[in-house]
Amino acid sequence: MPVLKLHTLDSTPEKSKALLQSSIDNFGWIPNQSAYMSESPSLLGAYQRAHDLFIDSSLTEEEKAVVWITTGVANHCAYTIQAHAFIALAKGVDERVVDALAHEPSRLDARLLALHGFTLEVIDCRGSLSKPAIDALLRAGFSKQNMLDVILGVSQKNMSTILNSIAGTEIDERFKWHAFQGLKQTAEA
Repeated sequence: MPVLKLHTLDSTPEKSKALLQSSIDNFGWIPNQSAYMSESPSLLGAYQRAHDLFIDSSLTEEEKAVVWITTGVANHCAYTIQAHAFIALAKGVDERVVDALAHEPSRLDARLLALHGFTLEVIDCRGSLSKPAIDALLRAGFSKQNMLDVILGVSQKNMSTILNSIAGTEIDERFKWHAFQGLKQTAEA
């Protein structure tokens, strides 16, 4: 028996109804991740707010994709990888960059590879980033604001990747990325 319910507007807690409606307004449907997350209006609200803040951050669309997809790969979340590949491609991020992020990050250019490495440091730091990790990102040409915005993006994606691990969230048909080779190929990335 599933741990969480895949909610609809009718079944979700009252405080989540407006939040799910905003998903419909933004996407045209309720993504499965949001449907599960709506069990907790507080989590869904925090996730959506963090998402909106990250969208308005100092990072470019390509850099946001690096943070989101890297977090999905590191956290073994096929849903995050595919949904953010779909979003990145829709926002004009080069298909080769998206493919490299999901399958072989060593193919990224030096600047994006530095961001990828820093994102992994943020994911793995357990609350304390090393000075060499900070210095490497700044040397690669990123600003202090960029650095802090990576923390926001990783925090947002940690909310969803943990939720997806609990729910076993199936990828929405609209988010399916047919070039995705699966988690076995990405586990080493």
